[in-house]
Amino acid sequence: MTPTRVRLPLRPLVTGLLAAALGSAALAGGGTAPLNPASQTTAPFGCRAGYVRPDFRALTAQLTQARALWASRRPANYTYDVNQIAAPVLFPGTRVTVSGGRVTRTALAPGQEGTVNPALSARTMDARFDEMAATLKAQAKAPCPIVRQTFDSAYGYPTRFASGLGDEGIMDGFGEWTISNFTVN
Repeated sequence: MTPTRVRLPLRPLVTGLLAAALGSAALAGGGTAPLNPASQTTAPFGCRAGYVRPDFRALTAQLTQARALWASRRPANYTYDVNQIAAPVLFPGTRVTVSGGRVTRTALAPGQEGTVNPALSARTMDARFDEMAATLKAQAKAPCPIVRQTFDSAYGYPTRFASGLGDEGIMDGFGEWTISNFTVN
């Protein structure tokens, strides 16, 4: 019997982290998402105990600043690797090539096996910024959102974006992507 990949409907990008399952321990190693300690809740909306709501003003400001840096430094041609989880599916790492501001190629990253999912991976950095902004807007309305984002300090491109829900007992419904091996061509 051959295993099949289940296609899940993605909540607004629902690219998130295991943070829904692992909490703040999942951020070890460089996760930096501004949190608002004043909004800490203990399950009034079914959020898990100790849940702290993200500070969406700070996240949006951080995104705007990174996007401006990217706009000022944006190369016309670049390559990057993206790793993506759309719980419970871990997609193989994909190398994305952008030429003239358009995605011209997607292929498995070195050492990866499987099939490239161009619907999830074939994006320019500008498209990733648009995706992040739409997710922030949607998640700000959710009762128990989790959002994590980090950016490259030299170019401003996103290096990690995670989104999900901090509901009690959530097992899936989160997503995350990370970008590495960014190279100007």
